[in-house]
Amino acid sequence: MTHEICTMNRTRKIKKHYHLSYTPHSRRYGFSLIEVVIGVTLITLSLVGLTGAYSFYIKAGLRNTDSLKSSFLLQEGVESVTLMRDDAWSNLSALTPGNWYHLEWNGNMWKSTTSPQVIDSLFTRTFTLDAVYRRTSDTDIVASSSPDTKSLDPNIKKLTVRVTTDAIDKQVVTYLTNLFE
Repeated sequence: MTHEICTMNRTRKIKKHYHLSYTPHSRRYGFSLIEVVIGVTLITLSLVGLTGAYSFYIKAGLRNTDSLKSSFLLQEGVESVTLMRDDAWSNLSALTPGNWYHLEWNGNMWKSTTSPQVIDSLFTRTFTLDAVYRRTSDTDIVASSSPDTKSLDPNIKKLTVRVTTDAIDKQVVTYLTNLFE
């Protein structure tokens, strides 16, 4: 019997010892509060980062929109001068080479003008036509400053269309020929 009592006492001591080593309630609540503070901090930092990234992408998208519009205006400029050529070659040959002109839509057709035309209160589109010279030996196009023997080709014009804003300056260069006369 003594042996049994001793075993029972030891069991009780172990249970009491285990109970005493258990974390008190006040420490468990403090640990949960720290977890909440860290979690809220992480969520806040994530939201601030997402907001910053969203703002950056909106600004980049707006810059890209203006660049895309300027590209379309360049293309429209080339097509407009081509339509002027299709109407009559004299629409182009009468213009002074090297001068910058603006395009104006009169409701039926495109016309060249020296009056500035601002598009969407932002873009300025201009164009110029330059004379084209051909080398006499092989009829290749050469610059007017070329030392080769050359002659003026009256049936070709070098077209440069330019679109500008405060932040954008784009241009495209092509050649137009007198196809219909």
